[in-house]
Amino acid sequence: MALRGRALKWRSVLNLRTAIALTCILLVSWFGAAFALDNKQVFLPGETSVGHYLFETSCSSCHEGFKPVSNDNCMRCHEAEMAEDKHGAAKFRDPRWAGELAKVEALTCTTCHNEHVHMFGRGVHLQPDLCMACHEGIIQGDLKSHDGFAADGCWTAGCHNYHDHRSISTGFLRENLDQPPLLPVQQLPERTVLTQVETAPAPDLSREFLGGAA
Repeated sequence: MALRGRALKWRSVLNLRTAIALTCILLVSWFGAAFALDNKQVFLPGETSVGHYLFETSCSSCHEGFKPVSNDNCMRCHEAEMAEDKHGAAKFRDPRWAGELAKVEALTCTTCHNEHVHMFGRGVHLQPDLCMACHEGIIQGDLKSHDGFAADGCWTAGCHNYHDHRSISTGFLRENLDQPPLLPVQQLPERTVLTQVETAPAPDLSREFLGGAA
């Protein structure tokens, strides 16, 4: 009986090792096929946000190897939008806002914009209740006009924009209460965006996973 028990035990160990070996072989084959076919979509950890779908064919547009996305990479596309950022780095480097900076690492883009993790169906993925990290008091009695408002409605309802809230600020509203809802002739602000390349780079999975090295 003892010999039979030992035989069963070794058979179980061998079966486990075989299963692990087969799993490793399948994973290596899967990665190899993805490299060979240049099919990087299989490595995406989750859904890409609406504004970034086109980057699925070129991971190196945002990533350097397996490193997280840096602020510099974000600003390559969004620098013009951030020119008048109302929650910019200069604001949070002011000691008066040190308490808020302790609640939210506002100097890092990916603190709020979390790609490949679906949280809300509009634009780049954001937590719907993001504003509550610093402004929870507004819906808890600090501002009478906001009594009863939901914690996830600040920007999802279309009222507030984190990076540009000039048109909803109290001062702006007081100055423009007697103005018509729309200008007689609607105009878009002029923005100048300088591009360095004419076309998107050709996808090259092997280079991207080596951080751009040859």
